Amino acid sequence: HASSEKMTTLWSTAAFALALAIAGHHHRPASAAAVDNNVGDRIKVELYYESQCPGCRQVLTTSFKEAFAAEGFLKMADVTLVPFGNAKESPSNDPVLPYDFACQHGPSECRYNAVEACALSKIGCPYKAFNYVNCIENYDEDRTPDQNYGLVVGACAALTGVADLAADIEECSTGTEGNGLVHDNAGKTAKLDPPHTYVPWIVVGGQHNDDLQDAISESLLKYVCENYHGPDKSFACEAFEMATVDKSAAI
Repeated sequence: HASSEKMTTLWSTAAFALALAIAGHHHRPASAAAVDNNVGDRIKVELYYESQCPGCRQVLTTSFKEAFAAEGFLKMADVTLVPFGNAKESPSNDPVLPYDFACQHGPSECRYNAVEACALSKIGCPYKAFNYVNCIENYDEDRTPDQNYGLVVGACAALTGVADLAADIEECSTGTEGNGLVHDNAGKTAKLDPPHTYVPWIVVGGQHNDDLQDAISESLLKYVCENYHGPDKSFACEAFEMATVDKSAAI
């Protein structure tokens, strides 16, 4: 079965990554340096999505992955991920889980929404937090409600250098804390103006339109490089500048 083979590969790779970390050979890449939390002249980008939406997965694992891999990207951009999407929220009678959620792709999506919300809350480094979400997105295609979520949570934690947070993320995703984080994301999504009509839904500087959506879906890094005018432009932007020069020369 393709899904089970993929999970076996994930766990084997994660076990190797965890062994390296324990041995002291795991190191944080240079791009994972601390980032100033003030937006300042950085471009503010918000992605409203849901964890098992194929189109959301495509944007996260291509356009956003490319951007977060670029050295110094978060010196140019302030990126907020909001996993909720087209889910519906209602109050429950459970004091531990005061909100019920119905998700477009079923209970598994609700669980992975909570996993990603918890990871984004608990992983302090924004690069590692994104890498964790990216890992989940690569291995959360299974929509079986009673699957082994803990396996994916733990494996992605090992692969992205946050193995020490795996238990916290898992506990958060099934308890009051995670329920509250998803509730917060429901509120953020409900306040969108204009309201979202599909996912992924991309907002830049508080604005949404088709041109922004298309440009960032294609390349978040290219969009930021072309629209950031501060002093901390990434060297990765030179590739887009050269392409523009080459195109002009051709004309």
